[in-house]
Amino acid sequence: MVIYIDVLLFINTIINYAILMTTERLLKRNCKLYRILLGAFAGALFSLFIFVDSDSRLLLFLLRVLSSALLTLITFGWRSKAEYLKAVVCTIFVSVSFCGIFILFYQLFKPPDMIIVNDIVYLQNDPLLLIALTAVIYVIMLLMYKLFSERIKSTVVPLQFTVLQKTYSCIGKIDTGCNLKEPFSSAPVIIADPSVFTVEPDQPLRIIPYTAIGGSSFLKGVQAESVIINKKKIDKAIYIASSKIENPNYQAIINSDIIR
Repeated sequence: MVIYIDVLLFINTIINYAILMTTERLLKRNCKLYRILLGAFAGALFSLFIFVDSDSRLLLFLLRVLSSALLTLITFGWRSKAEYLKAVVCTIFVSVSFCGIFILFYQLFKPPDMIIVNDIVYLQNDPLLLIALTAVIYVIMLLMYKLFSERIKSTVVPLQFTVLQKTYSCIGKIDTGCNLKEPFSSAPVIIADPSVFTVEPDQPLRIIPYTAIGGSSFLKGVQAESVIINKKKIDKAIYIASSKIENPNYQAIINSDIIR
């Protein structure tokens, strides 16, 4: 089969776009569209691996890791070493999953104009078929994530946190519907009732935007020095915001990502 480089790049840009969109959902990030498109195209350039000698398995593996690391950096940026490695591993996992499903489709249906060489997919005459298949795989990946991801029941637990060397205690609810994060660090946020904690003007506060049924607004938050949930210390950055909690049974809402 004659391989046309423009078609090869177009097809793999579409596939990489779906891979990065899936990774974004799994990581619960909010990336700019232009960064995802740029990362997808950068990844497509690595589809030229299709011309590498397939006997060089070690070289292909190293190039695959390098390409995943590069397009992850382009798409998700650098926040910390741990966050970057997490994003790279997730990108590789999603890429391998997409490739596995493509190979399964290829083995089952043997499309005459489709080939997979060095884990690179090429479809010569009908790129729309590949786009449709990529969209189906994207939906399958998200459904699998929904079905098999860790389930955390909404639970009321004792909460203790320290801000500017002052410790506050209350009852908090672990809420699976709360995904509020500080926008720059993506650190999860705990919302405390003003009767427990209030952000003062002289504190090093952050503005935390949110969207609810009633519209969009923002909260003022401060990074906690320590957080203890249900007698377990949490070793990650967490912000405390202040807002009215309309429930007599608890005084704080805890982002469930904190205890995952």
